[in-house]
Amino acid sequence: MAKRILLTGASTGIGNATLQRLAAAGHEVVSVDVKDAPEGAAEHRHCDLSEPASIDEVVAGLDGSFDGLGNIAGVAGSMGAELVLRVNVYGLRHITETLLAAGKLRDGASIVNIASLAGMAWSGHLDRIAELDAAEDFAAGIKVAQSYERSGPDAYMLSKEWVVSYTKHLAGRLASRGIRVNSVSPGPVDTPLFPHFEQEAGAELMAWMNEQVGRVGTADDQAEVIAWLLAGDSNWVNGVDLPVDGGLSACMTVGQPA
Repeated sequence: MAKRILLTGASTGIGNATLQRLAAAGHEVVSVDVKDAPEGAAEHRHCDLSEPASIDEVVAGLDGSFDGLGNIAGVAGSMGAELVLRVNVYGLRHITETLLAAGKLRDGASIVNIASLAGMAWSGHLDRIAELDAAEDFAAGIKVAQSYERSGPDAYMLSKEWVVSYTKHLAGRLASRGIRVNSVSPGPVDTPLFPHFEQEAGAELMAWMNEQVGRVGTADDQAEVIAWLLAGDSNWVNGVDLPVDGGLSACMTVGQPA
């Protein structure tokens, strides 16, 4: 059965690869992006996820409801701590909560958030996550983002830890409606953002990561799993953070066999 899916960040990278997979399978995809409209989208809405007014305008202009929401848009740490927190945390939260409040997500819908292997240590940083959650609305979130004193890469790591935590809490909140919420945590992926991550982590470390699993990941490696969670036979998968990294996190956690 064809589904109607809203995708943020659908113009490039992982978001675009997900759009192409969903469209090829016959699903209707509405794209939301600050960039130009991607080919294959049934509709496109220009949106700056760092600005609550932009999100509110998009949601107010959407007709009907959706079977899925893919929160794929995000920015890298090199783009600055304030923008990272505004987009990766408060933009993601605001569009999700506004869609829910407006009745735009149907019972039984699927939400997929993009986290990262950078967020693997989320359970050890619940205090930092709670500080982000303490901002009750976007306006308060902007103040948190503007007052963040650590670096952009630190903010990126925290933002992805927050995504995993938010995913699990939201899954619990929405279980009674049959709305599933999962996150996907990519390892290194060859997208337009890859040079930013290479700059932040260092080329040698990124090369080492890719050597552990044989190659750098592709956008379609991620899209395959995201599309499955959004529209495939994944009805009993809920509240999970799924690493999609070719086994990199396993190598980092327990080491490769000698």
